[in-house]
Amino acid sequence: MVSRKPVTILMAVRDTPAAMLRQAIDSIRRQTLQDWEFVILDDGSEQRETCAELERQAAADSRIRLERGPARGLTPTLNLGLALAGGDLIARQDGDDWSEPNRLECQMEFLREHPHTGFCGTNVWTHQQNGRPLWATRLPESAVAVHEALRRGNPFVHGSTMFRSAAARALGGYREQFSCAQDYDFFWRLSDVYGGANLPEPLYHYRYTAGAVSARRAAEQARSHRAAQVLAEARRRGMEDVADAWALAESEAQSGLGLLRAALRQIDHRMLAGDIGAAGRAYVQVLAAHPASRLALGKLLRWAVFSVAPPAREWCFR
Repeated sequence: MVSRKPVTILMAVRDTPAAMLRQAIDSIRRQTLQDWEFVILDDGSEQRETCAELERQAAADSRIRLERGPARGLTPTLNLGLALAGGDLIARQDGDDWSEPNRLECQMEFLREHPHTGFCGTNVWTHQQNGRPLWATRLPESAVAVHEALRRGNPFVHGSTMFRSAAARALGGYREQFSCAQDYDFFWRLSDVYGGANLPEPLYHYRYTAGAVSARRAAEQARSHRAAQVLAEARRRGMEDVADAWALAESEAQSGLGLLRAALRQIDHRMLAGDIGAAGRAYVQVLAAHPASRLALGKLLRWAVFSVAPPAREWCFR
């Protein structure tokens, strides 16, 4: 271990725009809690502005530890960060988001007051890609509510979480079979053993970014999401097998419904990022491919309300 700081902030970066990086890192440097180390892992960035901003930030603050390496992918990069972290607590931070000044202090205080809870997230303020505010989330807060919500989906915003490093390592970190939805599986396993919660205050700012909507990415998300659910059910029976879970998730993903839902979630993300026109066209394409789908029709109708009635946008997602 390199540091004895109580908190390690862990951030993985690949070609994040410099302005977003600066906002994310500055939000940590301005925390009311100042006793921390910041491990930033550059996962093979090729953009000159990203590399230059990372070097500038590391030179400006001795608490920042920059680790440059080849592209490994997010999951193995996060596991490398877990191995390097010296803090008893690990706080995640994403390079395109930012934190409220009292975020780390509030989370550390909560975990000290709840010594048997393994981790906590927070509610978050959501934003379009350009930073324009949307609304605050209403995530489940208590350990019981969180555990119930996990059956339906991930009730945590990954970048907002703080967890005990010993608990994360005891579980083996993030499962590297998951190239996406690794946080869903990780937090479910943490919740099963240690319990987790969300603070009611929105202490983190989550930025929707307009990624590509592709069949490959949708299929990957569908498989990963379903595999996490299969593994959770297997844990309850005391017979978890990762290979079997992936085989079942793979077969179910080919059925079409999981793939459809994943594709529609991706389009939702694009709409919330502010790429409304492209999202509308994508919804139409999905509905044309699945004309009997009430889900696809409902998403298109929601897009219409979202487009023409900005005051109703938050209502559309409640």
